[in-house]
Amino acid sequence: MSEHLDYRLFYSPDSANLVVRMVLEEVGATYQEVRVDRARGGLDDPAFRALNPQGLLPVLVDESQGMTLFETGAILLHLSERHDSLRISHPAPRGEFLAWLFYLSNTLHADLRVRFYTWRYAEGEDIPRLRDRLGRRIQQHLAMLEGLAGHGQGAGLLPSGPSVLDPYLACLIRWMQLYPLDSPLRDIPWNELPSLTRLVTHLEGRAAIRRAASAEGIEGRLFLAPDYPHGDPNQLVGRPPG
Repeated sequence: MSEHLDYRLFYSPDSANLVVRMVLEEVGATYQEVRVDRARGGLDDPAFRALNPQGLLPVLVDESQGMTLFETGAILLHLSERHDSLRISHPAPRGEFLAWLFYLSNTLHADLRVRFYTWRYAEGEDIPRLRDRLGRRIQQHLAMLEGLAGHGQGAGLLPSGPSVLDPYLACLIRWMQLYPLDSPLRDIPWNELPSLTRLVTHLEGRAAIRRAASAEGIEGRLFLAPDYPHGDPNQLVGRPPG
């Protein structure tokens, strides 16, 4: 690795940092990875909390600009503006890109987060009921995204071309099939989602995506019927991505 570093990425295997790492690998950025030991309270370490007061991943430090970022959507927007290969400059495609970036971050990812950590929002018998309702809502999200991806202009989510939305959505699709460990979504009707299937299959074959996954201990299937890191969910101490 070059002595010059563009970024520092704070991560835990298969957490929300995964999509950020995929984008960094795609643009060929140099970065230092800093593992946060979630099982030993790393998210509550004062040094980490100084970077993100919420104590959540991902955190990305842009060394060239002296900037620390958290929130997946904010990090992806920053990277899309920093790297020419990701930049969308024309107003109409950029407006569409921003709308769907915030949709993925504020709607789909937010719904998944509630389903991952349902015990924070409900108790007892209300937990499976809330998970069931969220599962149905997530299926509706996928159906809408299938319509968006079916533009016939390539494998990306948007007709304007590949963007950071693609790995973001692919990782969300990955996680919904794996977490929470006791109740993942296993009944996604892939036969009704050919455009999304094509999108994630295309990404899975990209060398940069594979490098990012391998760096976090993920081999084998990434997005469709995906494998857990190292193939062993017990190594995750029962926690979903941050």
